[in-house]
Amino acid sequence: MASRDIHVGIVGAGIGGLAAAIAFRRAGVRVTVLEAAEQLGEIGAGIQMTPNVSVLLQRWNVADVIGENLVQFEELNMRRKDGTRVGHTKIATLERSLGRPWWVVHRAHLHDGLATVAKKLGAEIYIDSRVAKVEYQSGDKVTVETVKGKRYTFDLCVGADGINSIVRRTLFPHVRPEPPTTNCAYRAIVPYEQIRKDPVAKEIIEKLTMEVWMAPNAYIITYPISAGKDFNLVLSHHRPEKLRATETQVPIEELRNEYKDFDPRIKRIVDMIPHTSRWPLMVTGPMESWSSPQKNVVLIGDAAHSMVNHMAQGAATSMEDGAFLAKCIGAVAQGKLSLREAINLYEKERMPKAYAKQQVSFLNGAIWHLPDGPQQRARDAAMAPELEGKYYVRSSNLYGDPQTVLEVYGYDVEAHADDAIAKYLNGGREPAHPETGVTPELQQKYMDWFLVDEAKRGERIQKL
Repeated sequence: MASRDIHVGIVGAGIGGLAAAIAFRRAGVRVTVLEAAEQLGEIGAGIQMTPNVSVLLQRWNVADVIGENLVQFEELNMRRKDGTRVGHTKIATLERSLGRPWWVVHRAHLHDGLATVAKKLGAEIYIDSRVAKVEYQSGDKVTVETVKGKRYTFDLCVGADGINSIVRRTLFPHVRPEPPTTNCAYRAIVPYEQIRKDPVAKEIIEKLTMEVWMAPNAYIITYPISAGKDFNLVLSHHRPEKLRATETQVPIEELRNEYKDFDPRIKRIVDMIPHTSRWPLMVTGPMESWSSPQKNVVLIGDAAHSMVNHMAQGAATSMEDGAFLAKCIGAVAQGKLSLREAINLYEKERMPKAYAKQQVSFLNGAIWHLPDGPQQRARDAAMAPELEGKYYVRSSNLYGDPQTVLEVYGYDVEAHADDAIAKYLNGGREPAHPETGVTPELQQKYMDWFLVDEAKRGERIQKL
């Protein structure tokens, strides 16, 4: 196949859409992004850039743009609601093992960094361009029309337009995101300066930490953002009925009453929250397909697989989708794959990954929400070796559990894409060493990870 000039249209300039725009431009593909909002930006509060995507921010030079607003915290503490510490992860140990940081950041700072790099790489981004119609059934091209009547023609349309995706509704009108339970969340920010003035609450912020306070049917997770100036809170709870839309007018006493029995240190901070919104936790799919029959329209991120927030993987999985898809479409531009082959490969490899993330995210919430009793005691006992510094192979603290850390946070989506493309081009067989039969994937998994890290360490030492 000959090389091709590919023009991709991305609907939505959120975190997933901008990450995809960067990845496409790095793959040598033309990109136009259509954003409904009149201003480019991101609402909300803090977000975790776990190691599976912090590595992308580093490779793409987004981390350099965001700078000190990407905060590295020192440790994770798992607590019962009375403050008793039952689990612990030393983040430096995890980061050293994976060779990547675990950052926490304000969504606005992350979005600004992604937008800056996407524009620098040549992505065209149009605001006030809400998409009204996607036409994809006649011929190979896709025509996208905005509510203002502006029309664009693309070789591929990528729906990165979130949970209320117009692209998904066009392809799969029967799909309806749904909250799996009555679980929902408050989000809030309290300035560190305010907390330091409280003689009880200030003990919580002596170090930059992530804290999880677990209770029956509720939890609070906290961490620093904005160069360590703001204290971000996500407050999980249940309502009598399922929540399907954000509630912006929540009586503040309702929030405070929800956590009145928590440790006084965190309760004092909760009482500092001036106002809040209640956010639904909506799940989309798993779907049978993410694309049109013609393979010229495809979904990424929440448009395809929104998930509950308990593993901090919603935005991360969106970014992974864009990175993987861009590698596939880059191979189309190079003449190695057809567009149909590229989309089929993307769906085959990414759909199981996203579904696994949805399940693990739900299960982690169930672990944190366990009622007091035998199951809660078993959960706490499974974390206990962490507190004592003992060797352990498994933990109910999934943020530090070795198996979960390697599978979720140690995942490298770009390496996965490269391996998948190479395997496909090799007739479905993984390329392997001609003498040993060892594949690059297993070579990296069991050996190269420490040899490469040691080589890099040696290079850093020589530079010093």
